[in-house]
Amino acid sequence: MQAEVADVLAALGEGIEKLGLNTWQLRTLSAIRMCRTAALGGHVDACDECGNVSISHNSCRNRHCPKCQGHKKEQWIQARIADLLPVPYFHVVFTLPQELNTLAMHNPRAVYNALFAAAWQTLHTFGKNKGVQMGMITVLHTWGQNLSLHPCLPAGRQGCRQAGRDVGRQAGM
Repeated sequence: MQAEVADVLAALGEGIEKLGLNTWQLRTLSAIRMCRTAALGGHVDACDECGNVSISHNSCRNRHCPKCQGHKKEQWIQARIADLLPVPYFHVVFTLPQELNTLAMHNPRAVYNALFAAAWQTLHTFGKNKGVQMGMITVLHTWGQNLSLHPCLPAGRQGCRQAGRDVGRQAGM
């Protein structure tokens, strides 16, 4: 059997509160730990034909939960793949400096709007200087792999071909 995030959190038990996480992180991890368990309640499904009865536990519906949001993430990815143009793509990451993390926690809308605007302005200016129209697909990431605040915008940036070479593979991009 493959271990899930919830299994790891359950094994940590009360020790999770000693990790120095903020209340938002603790609430999220608690929701993931309890997802699809009796702790969130459930419902009984019964088949009128064969009499089979199955109990299903409720989900946490937290946007960070791999059980709840995994299929939605996959649907989103497939929809974005269908939107792709037949051009080369490049991966660029715009990261908020660590010194602004406190500001991001207290005024996330303003900070993240500024991050998106700066990322787009950077790519737009780069494209304008190269004589090409740019596009960008990005999703705001707020947590790093260790669940610490680490706002960044990984961006899939469309490239193009000019005179037989990929624009975007030059120095600086």
